[in-house]
Amino acid sequence: MRAVFYRFLYSKLILSVSWQIFLVFYLWYVVVVYNSVFLAGLIATTYLVTDLALAYPIGHLIDRANSTVVNFVASVILAAGFTIPFLGFGLPGIYASVAVCTVGLTSKGDSFSAFIKRGLPAEDYVKATSYNQGSSGVSSLVGVLLGGAVIVLFDRYLLAVLLSLSLTSVVLSIPIGENAVEHTGFAKETGQVIRFFRKITGFLIFGFVINGLFISLEVYASGIFHIVLDAGPIYYTAFSAAVPLGMIIGSLISNMNLTQLRKNSTIAAFLAGYAPLLIIIGLSGTALIDVVSAFGIGLLLPLINVPLTAKIIRVIPHEIYGKTMALMRVFIAGSTPLMAAVFSILAAFFPINLVLLSAGIIMLPFSIFALHVVRQLMGMDDAQKPEGISS
Repeated sequence: MRAVFYRFLYSKLILSVSWQIFLVFYLWYVVVVYNSVFLAGLIATTYLVTDLALAYPIGHLIDRANSTVVNFVASVILAAGFTIPFLGFGLPGIYASVAVCTVGLTSKGDSFSAFIKRGLPAEDYVKATSYNQGSSGVSSLVGVLLGGAVIVLFDRYLLAVLLSLSLTSVVLSIPIGENAVEHTGFAKETGQVIRFFRKITGFLIFGFVINGLFISLEVYASGIFHIVLDAGPIYYTAFSAAVPLGMIIGSLISNMNLTQLRKNSTIAAFLAGYAPLLIIIGLSGTALIDVVSAFGIGLLLPLINVPLTAKIIRVIPHEIYGKTMALMRVFIAGSTPLMAAVFSILAAFFPINLVLLSAGIIMLPFSIFALHVVRQLMGMDDAQKPEGISS
C-alpha cells in the first residue's frame, strides 16, 4: 500500500506543477494581451468561487465513492480543462478552463487526503503528511520556474507541456479497490460534521488567523522590495522562492522520527517563532535579511502543520472525512481573500513595513492561545478506523 501512496503522491505532484505552469502563464498572458490587471485578477476569483461552491459536494462524493477513482478522474478533468483555452473561445475560454481545472484540482487534493486516511496505517500519517507538505513546496517552486521558462522560451509548446504532464499524472493515478463504508444519509452526516466542528472550534480559529497573517507576505512582497527596500527583481524572486524552499526542508525535518518534534510545547514554540520573523521583515532594511526570514517562515510551516494535520486525519470520523476536510479547507482558506483585502486597504493608509510589524506583534499573544488549541486537539481520541483498502 505504501507503494501505491508514492504513486499517487507523484501523480499529485506532477498535476500541481502543471497547474502552476498554467497559472503563471495565463496571469501573464491576460495582462499582456488584454492590458488589464483586473481581468487577470478574475482568474484567481474564478478559482476561489468554484472551489468554495463545489468543495462540500466534492467532499460528499469522496465520502461515498472510491477515493482512488475520484483521484484518477480528477487528473482526467484537469487534462481536459487545459485544452479549453486552445479551442478559440478567447478570455471566456480561459475562465472556463480555470473553473474546470479547479474542479479537478480540488478533487485531486481532497481524494488524496482521503486515501491517506483509508489506505495507510495510522502510524504512517505523519510521514505521509510531511511528504504531502513537501510536495506542495516542490510543486510551487518548480511550477513557477517552469511557468516562467514557458513564457520566455517555448510558449508555443504550452499545450504539449500541460498535456504531457497531466496525462502522466493520469497514468500514475490508476485506481485500486477500496472497502465500502457504511453511511447514514446526507442530512445526518452534515449534522455530524457540524458537531465535530464544534469540538475543534479553537483549531479552526487558529488556522484562519495563521493563514490570514501569512497572506500578508504575498500581498506585500513586491511592495517591500520595490518601495521599501528599493531592491531589484532578483531579490524579490529569491524572497518568493525562499518560502517554498523552506517548506521542502521543513517537511524533510518533520519526517524524521524525532518525538520531540511532536510535543505540544515544541509545536507551540515553532508557532511562537513565526512572530519574530514577521517582525524582522517589518523592521529590516536589508533585502537579504528578508529573504532569510522568509526561508525561516517556510521552514516552520511544515513543522507546525504536519503533526497537527496528521492528528486531524486521525480524529475525523471515517464516514464524514471528505465533507469535514472540505469544509475545514474552505473555512481556513476563506481567510485568504478576506485578509488580502484587509491588508490591501491598510497599505493605502500605513507604511507596508508597519503593517507587517503589527501582524508579527499580533502573533505573539496568539501563540499562547495556540498552545491551548494544540493541547486540546492532541488530547482528542482517534476515530475508529474500519477495515483497510482491499487488494
